Amino acid sequence: MVYEEVMIDIETLSTRPNAVIISIGAIKFHRKGPLKKLEEMDQFYVRVSKESCQLAGMTIDEGTIQWWNRQDKEIQYEALENPVDRLEIKDALVKLKEWIGHSTLIWGNGSDFDCTILTEAYKLCNLKPPWSFWNTRDVRTALDFGKVHVWDLPDNFKHHPVHDCYRQIIGLKRSIDNLKLE
Repeated sequence: MVYEEVMIDIETLSTRPNAVIISIGAIKFHRKGPLKKLEEMDQFYVRVSKESCQLAGMTIDEGTIQWWNRQDKEIQYEALENPVDRLEIKDALVKLKEWIGHSTLIWGNGSDFDCTILTEAYKLCNLKPPWSFWNTRDVRTALDFGKVHVWDLPDNFKHHPVHDCYRQIIGLKRSIDNLKLE
């Protein structure tokens, strides 16, 4: 059976579980199928209102703000300043849940970041996450097992969640190939 999986990436203003989320990206994929071009894949992307996150009880970390200030101006603008279509956090989470639908496995980059922060955001907004904790997966562990290094993956459009998702899917597929998994 081929399961539809979802790769998720978020941009935040903290690294804590209750971090303010400023954008959410996701891509549906099949780990056993061929890698499609990004533009051919089912994608999700929303910018999130920082203020709505803070009202929900989410936090900002000064160290993360300093990190963002060291990024390229274009990256900073898209993540922090672009006002186009910014959604309230609760609306963004509802849209993500609707988009995920019946997908079975949810991948994030690290066992303690994307899925953990999003799960906490759902709780803070009095919503049920669209996944069960046993259906989350960690890209970093897969890359480690498959001996795939992040510096060997494409690095265009860094810190844009959809492009980060695509890069993570490439890395996951390379790991599967290296491990000769079916």
